[in-house]
Amino acid sequence: MAASQSLLLIPTHSKRSKFSYLLVTQVLLIVLFPYLAKPGLSIVIFRLLSALAFLTAVYAVSDKRAQWITGLILAVPAGTLNALSTFHPGSRLVVPSLIATLLFLGFTLVSLLRAVLRSETVTQDTIYGALSVYLLMAFLWGIAYLLLETLQPGGLAMDSTRHPNHNVDWFDCMFYSFVTLTSLGYGDMVPISAQSRSLSVLEAVSGIMYVAVLVARLVGVYAGRPDAK
Repeated sequence: MAASQSLLLIPTHSKRSKFSYLLVTQVLLIVLFPYLAKPGLSIVIFRLLSALAFLTAVYAVSDKRAQWITGLILAVPAGTLNALSTFHPGSRLVVPSLIATLLFLGFTLVSLLRAVLRSETVTQDTIYGALSVYLLMAFLWGIAYLLLETLQPGGLAMDSTRHPNHNVDWFDCMFYSFVTLTSLGYGDMVPISAQSRSLSVLEAVSGIMYVAVLVARLVGVYAGRPDAK
């Protein structure tokens, strides 16, 4: 009996901690990128970390078989194209890799958001999931800015006095995305084109709305508990 109970605890614990794995890889991507954004072995390590983030994202949305299969179908081409574009920078694979990444991140974001909002109890892993959704929003918008900057260079402008002779890259788009999502805005990067301004407005509004909806949902779940009355 004890052995059977221990076997039942293994998948339960694994399921409850699945959001934490995604959150850890997201934080690692943000923290380690400045040190791994160099040509050669460093960028390869960063891409491997990105692939790990893809895998943890697939695992995070693996509640249902259809979700797991869909996530894997979207993750494989996104990871492959990103790897190829790393070894062949400036090729025609950049745009397809960004589009594939957008599709995968969009699917993961919607799946995680649905899981968090539909949760009937607020657990530690639910909080991890909510934080992961927030970071995924920033990553998703950052990829959108990078895609726009690739197709239409000059949509985002950097202060030339602070960043002379610097072209907007992946980390710049992520930095701009995070400061826009949090309504911080340091002012060293500004949207110039109409498309980039539109994306900036949508991201700022989505960041505020997510926090408001999440707080309302968590309060509603807590208020519905029998011991809260």
